[in-house]
Amino acid sequence: MSRLDETIQAKIQKRQSLEGQGITIHPYSFDKVDTILQSRNKIGQKVSTAGRIKAIRTHGKVSFLDLQDNSAMIQVMIRQQEVGDDNFSLLTSIDAGDFLGVSGEVMTSKTGEITILTSQFTFLGKSLRPLPTQWNAADDKEVRFRKRFVDMLVNQQAKHVLDTRWLIEKEIRRFLQDKYDFVEVETPILQALYGGTNAKPFHTHMNALDSDFYLRIAPELYLKRLIVGGYERIFEIARNFRNEGVDQTHQPEFTMIEWYQAYADYHTMMDTAEELVKHLVEKIYANSMIMVNDQQVDVAGPWPRMTMIEALQTFAQIDFEKLTQDQIQQQLVTNQIELTGGYSRGKAMFALFDKLVTRHLIQPTWITDYPRAVSPLAKKHRLFPELAERFEGYIGGKELCDGWSEITDPLDQRKIFEGEQQNMRSGDSEAHPLDEDFLEAMEYGMPPLGGIGMGIDRLVMFLTNTWSIKEVIAFPTLRPLTPLHIGSSVLEKNSLSQKIEEGAKEDNLDQEITATTSSDTPLPSREESEKLLKQYVHNPALLHHCYMVAQAMQAYASTLGEDQELWYQAGLLHDLDWEMYPDEHPHKAVNELLNSYPSVLIAAITAHAPGRTGKQPNTLIEKYLFACDEISGLMHAVSLMRPNGFADMEVKSVKKKMKDKSFAANVSREDIQQGFELIGKTPEEHIGFLIKVFQN
Repeated sequence: MSRLDETIQAKIQKRQSLEGQGITIHPYSFDKVDTILQSRNKIGQKVSTAGRIKAIRTHGKVSFLDLQDNSAMIQVMIRQQEVGDDNFSLLTSIDAGDFLGVSGEVMTSKTGEITILTSQFTFLGKSLRPLPTQWNAADDKEVRFRKRFVDMLVNQQAKHVLDTRWLIEKEIRRFLQDKYDFVEVETPILQALYGGTNAKPFHTHMNALDSDFYLRIAPELYLKRLIVGGYERIFEIARNFRNEGVDQTHQPEFTMIEWYQAYADYHTMMDTAEELVKHLVEKIYANSMIMVNDQQVDVAGPWPRMTMIEALQTFAQIDFEKLTQDQIQQQLVTNQIELTGGYSRGKAMFALFDKLVTRHLIQPTWITDYPRAVSPLAKKHRLFPELAERFEGYIGGKELCDGWSEITDPLDQRKIFEGEQQNMRSGDSEAHPLDEDFLEAMEYGMPPLGGIGMGIDRLVMFLTNTWSIKEVIAFPTLRPLTPLHIGSSVLEKNSLSQKIEEGAKEDNLDQEITATTSSDTPLPSREESEKLLKQYVHNPALLHHCYMVAQAMQAYASTLGEDQELWYQAGLLHDLDWEMYPDEHPHKAVNELLNSYPSVLIAAITAHAPGRTGKQPNTLIEKYLFACDEISGLMHAVSLMRPNGFADMEVKSVKKKMKDKSFAANVSREDIQQGFELIGKTPEEHIGFLIKVFQN
């Protein structure tokens, strides 16, 4: 039995002891008259409050408790002479983490501590798991996000960030409703056709209507339908879903606000957004200063407005208007930029701006007048028809919001949608679909209109200087550690209810499934696999990565007594289709390119990308391939930063870079952490083993 199981068992026994003495373990209510913060301000008065016990200290016939609620913490003194022998004896069955209601007089102890001298206490709830006494935010980030309820409980900074988020949302509503008479509205999350921005949607099927639907990627097109219906100033704080990458600043499920104002253009929308940000900063900090990373930013005063063409000239020394098409193509090659969905001059301009300029926009700045090619919902510029009246706000080198003068001409909108269909046919998976229902709504007439979208998560990151989107979301989206089988008779291993019912019997552990080479198809030679790899992978960095993973897999196979050649080739070919077919990875490889390979190898490559395939790693080869993939990429990046590469590399160097999410930002720390868990090794064990492999 593990130490955790022993602790849980001890708590269960204390629960049973309390029940044996007639104590209701989970009562229905308690008359909490005072918060703990209010109690701290009532010295000499009687209070009745409640909270969670954070610590217990017993000295003979006196016990001291630290009691915490949502407002504050206070010391509680319980003396045997005040509460009686029987009640005082109950404290032996009460732990930190339990809930307690207390009544008594607030006093100051001999040490100057504000204390409730308890005359009566009521047991309000038993915890069956121990609370962490220390939560290491740097080393246990993945654990913190998976068990966010514990993180919020013991990590005051995490709770402070979320408290700030709720304040920001409240103040946004007050600002728009009270100052500008906006109406808060709601639009559908399930939509027959997605739209409102360029993004990949999530797809689902509704059984009741036997129809396919999409989770909304933006509320824009339905908000505009409300404008057609007669509303003039509306906003929605909307939950959106985009089936795209997860990184430091992006989550597939996120919150944003969009607001629309009839008879306004993009200048008005910038004015309002700027005023809103200043209002929020003042509410949070009582001044106009915020920190963005390690740079101080002052949001006061008018924010400068600069066209995208001016920004390229100022920050990248590119006079875009004078460039020929060949010169633009050369700029793209020089800056290693690839355009999706076909080339256009406007797409190239935006791509160069995004790559070369945005990191320089530290102080609050409006970038205006975007190419129409990347602004399918924005109105044509009144002076320059190749541009759109679109803007984005930047602070600290990061985009804060996006808006424009809205298209109100249905014929113009139809033409742009049709152009987006061509982009979609050219391979742009984020192109905007043609929405006939929305176009019909526009044909009933729309007034001049301005609109804006602002990510709430991104806004909270700015205003709290917290540069991980997972920190500002109460429950961020994470990959499940194990598949969830809805309807299964066993929903959770190590179930506490099962422990209680069965007297805390130890659970049976699943046996590891050891994969061997399937007899269905023989394994080709290493030479054949290397030839296949080089047929589809030409990027030297990706080739190097494939060989690194292959070496790691072979080394682990040797130590585990597995088929070294099978494991080597699984590592070698795991990214076979990544360069040529990134959107189809690894489906292209496992369904078409590896037909002549054993099913065990194909299954391993399928399971190394569960987010794309839905197959979780279960067998040894699958678990180790998953565990060697991302960490090898990170370790290679670390080696490039060191004069001697892997020669004198230490585990602590790799762990330090793991914590720095800006380093090798495309490497998933979440996957690395899951890899440790899948193979049951500590970071020191796994990284240390791989260092020795790569040194050789």
